[in-house]
Formats: sequence, C-alpha cells, structure tokens
Amino acid sequence: MSHVTVFRFKVQPGKRQAVFDIFDKWDREQKPKATGFQRSMIVTSNSDSDEFTNVVEWDTTENYNKNSDRPEQGAWYQQFRANLAADPVWFDGTMEGERFA
Repeated sequence: MSHVTVFRFKVQPGKRQAVFDIFDKWDREQKPKATGFQRSMIVTSNSDSDEFTNVVEWDTTENYNKNSDRPEQGAWYQQFRANLAADPVWFDGTMEGERFA
C-alpha cells in the first residue's frame, strides 16, 4: 500500500513565489533521487493565498522514510522552512484505495 504524507503550511508575507521556486528546485534536484516518489499535489486555500496543503504519495513508507533521512532532503527542507510562518502540520498515513465520484 502507498504511503501518503499531507502537510499544511503558511508562507511568510511576500514569500509565496520563493516557496514555489523551492518546490521547483525539489523537482529538478531531489525528485530523481527520491526512490519511490509517485506524485504530489499542492493546493492553495481559497480564503488565504499564503496557506497551502501539499499531498505526496510514495510507493512505501520505507522509501518515504529513506527520502526523509537523506541529508540533501534535510537541506532542502531547511530552505523551505525558512520561508514559512510556522512549522508545517504533518499527517502521515496509508492509502487504502482511491475513490472518485
């Protein structure tokens, strides 16, 4: 079963584009090294354009943890975190199936 991590975060005023640039940097530099990465989706709040939810799917929890433990991932996270108003709120879980209406 797939591992899914969901995290909510709010960017500091004026840092919205910097966060998008940091995610683009992850796609270019980290994604090729992120064994088991499946897909991700970033969603902007309708009520606050500086608030986001990101959903990321991995093939296994083991590969998610391996990626989290990579020093390069830690360095990327520090760059990301420097642009946030507070620590992200995390939820990790197992995908039980996909349902679409």
